[in-house]
Amino acid sequence: MEQEHSQGKRLIEVMSKIRRVSSKHQPADIVKQREFHVLGIISSRMHCEHSLEQEQPATPGIKVSELSELLQITMPSVSQMINAMEDKGYVKRVTTKNDRRVVYIMLDVEGEAALKRAKKAFLTFTDEIVSRLGNEETEQLITLCDQLCEIIDDIKNRQS
Repeated sequence: MEQEHSQGKRLIEVMSKIRRVSSKHQPADIVKQREFHVLGIISSRMHCEHSLEQEQPATPGIKVSELSELLQITMPSVSQMINAMEDKGYVKRVTTKNDRRVVYIMLDVEGEAALKRAKKAFLTFTDEIVSRLGNEETEQLITLCDQLCEIIDDIKNRQS
């Protein structure tokens, strides 16, 4: 029992350490991790292919309410984040001709460029991790992380 408790504590410590070191030493020209995530969501919404079953035309971006739901944060928090990203030239607000009351958030030119730079930096970072770990250990890590996610999800579902 004592060893299991000790391992649980070490697991939490190493997960915290991974989070801490992965967010350190970010180049100045690369977007923050949270902004990278939001830009990715907006980009995927802007570029998603609509199936033939859908009769509505593609939307130009994503609504603040949808972003709030996806990120699981409040609308005011999303609006504040969007305002900051708009000030940086990453995103812009647009309306459609069909309904001027509906506002969509879409990537601006600088947002597209920032996302592209961040993706390139992230891939370079992960390629080095794979290179240093090796293919076999990387596969083991991926498998273990998938199992960990499933276990955490199962525990959370049972608790709610």
